[in-house]
Amino acid sequence: MSRNTELKADLDRIGYELGGAHLTRQARRATFNTFVQVMRQLDQVIRCAKQIGGRHLKSFVQVRASQGINPRTCANELSHLRAVLRHIGKEGFVRSAEWSNRALGIERGSRIGTKQPLSDADVRAFQSRMQELGRHGIGEVLELQRTLGLREAEAIRGGNADTLARWQHELEKRGCVSVIEGTKGGKSRDVKPADVGRALAAIQNAQSVLRGAESVLNTTGLRYLVTQADGSETTGLRQSLSVYKNLCYRAGIQSHSARYAFAQERIRAYCDQGYSLREARAATSQDLGHGDSRGRYIASVYARDI
Repeated sequence: MSRNTELKADLDRIGYELGGAHLTRQARRATFNTFVQVMRQLDQVIRCAKQIGGRHLKSFVQVRASQGINPRTCANELSHLRAVLRHIGKEGFVRSAEWSNRALGIERGSRIGTKQPLSDADVRAFQSRMQELGRHGIGEVLELQRTLGLREAEAIRGGNADTLARWQHELEKRGCVSVIEGTKGGKSRDVKPADVGRALAAIQNAQSVLRGAESVLNTTGLRYLVTQADGSETTGLRQSLSVYKNLCYRAGIQSHSARYAFAQERIRAYCDQGYSLREARAATSQDLGHGDSRGRYIASVYARDI
C-alpha cells in the first residue's frame, strides 16, 4: 500500500468515527481526497493523520490559493482537517495561534449571499421544459422546494405518496407540514408556508404525477418523483440528486434559489402578521431548518433586500 493510500485510508477511518450529517461527511471526504492529492503533488511523505503538521497545512493552503479557491472554501477544508487532528489528540496544535487561519494567510470570507430568488416565471418555465421532456416529476420537485422552502434532498425524499398525503392533511388541518426525511443532520421541523393554497396545489400536482405513472408503467405507480430518462425509478437518493441537479443545471436553474424566494415571501408574511423584522427573520430561519438563532444569517444570505 502506498503512503498516499495509507493516509487516505486513515483519514477516511477517522472521518467515519467523527460521524455527522450526510452532507458533512460527503464534504469531509472531498477534503480528504484533495489533501491527499496535494500532498502527493508536493511529494510530502505522510502515512497517517498523526504526521500532519503545520507545514503541511501551510503548503495545502498555498496550493489551494494558487488554484483560485476562495477563502471560505479553504477555511471549510481546514476545519475538516482540524476536526481530524482534534479527534486524534492534537488539540494543542489545532488551537495554536501560529497555525490559525489568519496565520496561514486565509482572509476572512464574506457570508453575504450571492444567489437571487428564483422567480415564479423561472419555475413555470422549468416545469414546462420538464413536461416537454416527459419528466413531469422533476418540475414538481422544484415547485415543492419553492412553496415549502425545502432543500433538494428534502423535496426528493418528500416526493412520495405517503409523505405527500400526510403533508396535504397537515396543511389542511394546521397550515404547516412536518419535514422529516432528507433533513440536514436528521433534524425534523415544521414549515409554515406563506401561501398555503399554492403549497396544497404543489402537493396535489405531485400526487397526480405519481398516480399517473400507474397507467403509463402498468404498475402501482412510482415511489418518488425523480426518475431516470426511461421513466424507471432511480436506485436511491444519491442517483436522484444527481439526476435532479443535472437537469436543473442544463436548464440554467439553481434550485436552492427557490428557498431564497420562499424565505423572502415568508419574512414579508410574518411582518404582515405583526412580527418585528428581527422576529420574522428568526421564524423564517426555523422554517428553513437553520434554528431560531440564525436571523442575521438569514438577513445576509436569503433576504438581503428586506
